[in-house]
Amino acid sequence: MSEIEEVQEQMKTDMETMKDQMTTMMEAMMSMRKMMEVNVVAVTATSTATEVDPTHPSGINQVNRPILDMVS
Repeated sequence: MSEIEEVQEQMKTDMETMKDQMTTMMEAMMSMRKMMEVNVVAVTATSTATEVDPTHPSGINQVNRPILDMVS
């Protein structure tokens, strides 16, 4: 094989390696995206449940706590 052919073969091998690495990185990024989306949905559901549920302890405490007149 000539030197040019050897370089071309090495470049093909390197390109295949890079493609495999890119595929692995894309899969990892998609997995992270899915985890983030699940977390956002869970936080949103929790926040919505807290806002809608009038029996939630923090809601009761805020509603039933008298406002003190601090002006003397």
